[in-house]
Amino acid sequence: MRSITLLLAAGFLASQILMATNEQKGAKKLEKPLRVIIVTGGHDFERKEFFEMFDSFGDIKWEEHQQPKANEIWLGETLRNYDAVVLYDMWQQITEEQKQGMVRWLKDEGKGLVALHHSIASYQNWDEYAKIIGARYFIAPGKAPDGKTFDRSQFHHDIRFTVKVVDKNHPVTKGLPEQFEILDETYKGWWIAPGVHKLLATDHELSDPCVAWAKRYGKAKVVFIQLGHGSTAYNNPNFRTLVRNAILWVARGD
Repeated sequence: MRSITLLLAAGFLASQILMATNEQKGAKKLEKPLRVIIVTGGHDFERKEFFEMFDSFGDIKWEEHQQPKANEIWLGETLRNYDAVVLYDMWQQITEEQKQGMVRWLKDEGKGLVALHHSIASYQNWDEYAKIIGARYFIAPGKAPDGKTFDRSQFHHDIRFTVKVVDKNHPVTKGLPEQFEILDETYKGWWIAPGVHKLLATDHELSDPCVAWAKRYGKAKVVFIQLGHGSTAYNNPNFRTLVRNAILWVARGD
């Protein structure tokens, strides 16, 4: 009787192991890399090093779309096949139809958006874009969407500064130390929308304090990261963690 009991127990254990193994295999079949469009154009950058950073994200598959054709992604149903859009362009020309398409895909459809570095200076004459990403860098003196006037914003190359995590519990800052150093370009004298959820800050005199935030635009999750001018940023492991986390967060539909 004891031997029969042991055999039955062994058989039950084996069946449970097999079931768990099959469930794991099924889960793996459901897993697939996120599909991301990276928009470039209007500003030079170190292409090789920039895209090597994205290649290091094993769970993200990317495609580059260059301006001026890149804005066609906002028309039609192309974005149904992608999980998020990353902006790394600095572009001014956009048609009314493309504007409406961007608003639709973000506000109504909830397509995730990560805006990096110099994309803050795009579409200087379109206030809605500044509302979408939560900021505007002023190429020339002008007015923010709230009516406040600004002089021309400033940039400073090759600045080594300390970045501090403001919200350590947010998914975008997961895995980051409380603070880290980076050699990068800083921006100063630009408009930031009230109410954005601040993620990273610095106290360097040549930078505005907040350098990354998260926000909502309608149904869309949006992250802006001011860091990211060149290879000293692309190769910084904390910057890579930040960019990958941002993409994963905005791509989730919750």
